[in-house]
Amino acid sequence: MRYQSKLSAGKIWDGRYAITQIIGSGGMSHVHLAEDLRLPGKKWAIKECVTTGLTYGSLQAEAELLISLNHRRLPRIVDFYPPDNEGYSYLVMDYIEGITLGSYMSSKAGVMSGTMILGFARQLLEVLQYLHGHNPPIVYRDLKPSNIMITAQNELMLIDFGIARSYRNGGTEDTEKLGTVGFAAPEQYGGGQSGPLSDLYGLGALLLYMATGGRYSQWQSGMDRHLNGSVPTKLIPVIQRLLRHHPEDRYRDAQSVWSALAGIGDEDDNSVAELQPTSVRNKPCIVAVLGIAKGLGTTHTSLAISGYLSRLGATAWVDLSAEDSPVFHRIRSMVDVNEEYAPGREPGPIFEWNGVHYGKRPDRGGLDRYLEGDYRYVVMDLGVGSFEGALEEFARSDIPILIASGADWRLEELVLWLRRSGLQNHAKWKVGLPMASRTAVKLVQSVFKEGKVYGLPLQSNPFKVSGEFEALFEDWVHGIPENISNSKSKKFFQKKKYYID
Repeated sequence: MRYQSKLSAGKIWDGRYAITQIIGSGGMSHVHLAEDLRLPGKKWAIKECVTTGLTYGSLQAEAELLISLNHRRLPRIVDFYPPDNEGYSYLVMDYIEGITLGSYMSSKAGVMSGTMILGFARQLLEVLQYLHGHNPPIVYRDLKPSNIMITAQNELMLIDFGIARSYRNGGTEDTEKLGTVGFAAPEQYGGGQSGPLSDLYGLGALLLYMATGGRYSQWQSGMDRHLNGSVPTKLIPVIQRLLRHHPEDRYRDAQSVWSALAGIGDEDDNSVAELQPTSVRNKPCIVAVLGIAKGLGTTHTSLAISGYLSRLGATAWVDLSAEDSPVFHRIRSMVDVNEEYAPGREPGPIFEWNGVHYGKRPDRGGLDRYLEGDYRYVVMDLGVGSFEGALEEFARSDIPILIASGADWRLEELVLWLRRSGLQNHAKWKVGLPMASRTAVKLVQSVFKEGKVYGLPLQSNPFKVSGEFEALFEDWVHGIPENISNSKSKKFFQKKKYYID
């Protein structure tokens, strides 16, 4: 990279991120490892790019693309900082702990085992099917060893979406010829438009790369004889077909490749396994409820929406309002939980009632571990945001719900709160005004250039939602992708070790 980085070890960036080291460089970007000062123990990867009039659009497109994606083999992007006066832009995303496939191959002597190659191939097919399953399909376009991370448990993560793009129906050629020589499909360099079949070529190049110990990534005359004896015999024609010059001569989609791999390595099993759809979100939809002041019904609203969401899928409610909040224990004392407690023992942190799982505020800095699990929705009661990191959790949630007063004489309070918080209201925000008049709702909506304002009707019992409240919540969750996981598992926030933390 010909531009010097503004970040270095020991520097505190944006008052929040402590830079510890640089972990990658290339082209017009650096990637730094940073520790989160507001969420102790949390690590992020910060991608620093120098943007110009020609590259800013690409960076913003990468940010918007990553924000829309959610798959266990893809990193999340959690923040995007547009270019400063010197053209430096920043993406804050999950830090993936592990080594790249390229580094792994360099450190290994000899050819990778056929079992491991097949395992990695199926993991890559999972994420390719997810990307290609979008409408229009998302084409990664740069499958190569340095863009694939291997965790300590041999799980693959696909990183760096710098040249990914949505497939353009009717297009005949790519605007830019991008990709990595040796791994990019021929059509990426002229004569056609890159599409899902281009990624299948990249998959074939990676399989050949692994099968030859990193020596080859392009099919050559006599390659089948070279591979014979080093990999499963049935894998050789699969690689050859993936690497054909013309896209129409390759497999038609990821499922077809998965079917071709079925039974390889197990000659007694001739059944064809179906590639399970991976378009479901692997993380729950996060609903954050935050009040601008005490006594406005923030917890009441969070409990009501939890009950409503539990009808749509597995739902959890978490009391994050304050360390000494009595709400969790009050609810716990109201219900009959089949569990015995020894005298003086702290009640368990989790219980289930009426289809909703209830949990209390975790230890400081431990919020992330509560966001993993087999749930469709997680509702966070943030109270008035009195703990460190509350505003960030609110802003990053999928459905941020802000509760303000509906009284005419307190409407200015919301404007003042916004100024003090430093938050910029977003189109996904929902602002609830309890018992507000139509005039009050219209007045607040006129102030909000983004987001939507609602008057909250009277609902005396938050555990029995019906009528106007039900219609309101239906509007709030409208537009959330249907591919969110809909599992009904009883496990509460089960920690999954994907080495993203």
